[in-house]
Amino acid sequence: MPIPKKDSAHQRKSAKDLVYETLCDWIIRGQMMPGEKLLDTELADYFNVSRTPVREALQMLETQKLIKVTPGRATTVADVDKNDIEKCYRPLAEIQGLAARLAAPRLTEAQLAHMEELQLEFEQACSAKQVENAIDCDNKFHEVILRAVDNEYIMEFSNMLLLHVQRIKYHYFHRDMLRKTSAEQHRDILNALCGRDADLAAELMRSHWLYVMERCLREVGVEGIQE
Repeated sequence: MPIPKKDSAHQRKSAKDLVYETLCDWIIRGQMMPGEKLLDTELADYFNVSRTPVREALQMLETQKLIKVTPGRATTVADVDKNDIEKCYRPLAEIQGLAARLAAPRLTEAQLAHMEELQLEFEQACSAKQVENAIDCDNKFHEVILRAVDNEYIMEFSNMLLLHVQRIKYHYFHRDMLRKTSAEQHRDILNALCGRDADLAAELMRSHWLYVMERCLREVGVEGIQE
């Protein structure tokens, strides 16, 4: 099982959280591909922990459908199910739309200025085809909005869906049209938020996620979810 090099930041996390967060990141980013086997003994050696926190982390990943456990056989990275595109994006569009509506009157000038910085970096990364940087800016942009709402349930439900959406993003965000349109839609959302137009911000946010869903579904029809 090919495992990336260790990160010095690993030492600052609890054993279970360390294993879970690291494996989750590898799966989302495609460093561990669908079908790849996960061996608890090898992972325990890598993280220098016992097998207990490894097994606890694997149970969490199984619950989130990121890995598949076949009793008596193997534990593998789960496939990206094309049906999950619509299942994840539709509720996420509604939750994020609600977040934008609630955030519009609450965002501080400092938060809006930070979003402007992220937007400029996002646009530059999209133009330069820097996919990972673009995705990072995209995530931070939406996170500012979620934090402004200050509702732990909206944050929790959104993050749960984003776990799966992130895998899809890494697969398709290298498409030029998807990056270009996403940057344009982010700009429109930010303008609505700066204008404190809650209704417009909500509709633009909802439309943004549904657009990405439709683009991904279109790509699946052409090539399938896996290249």
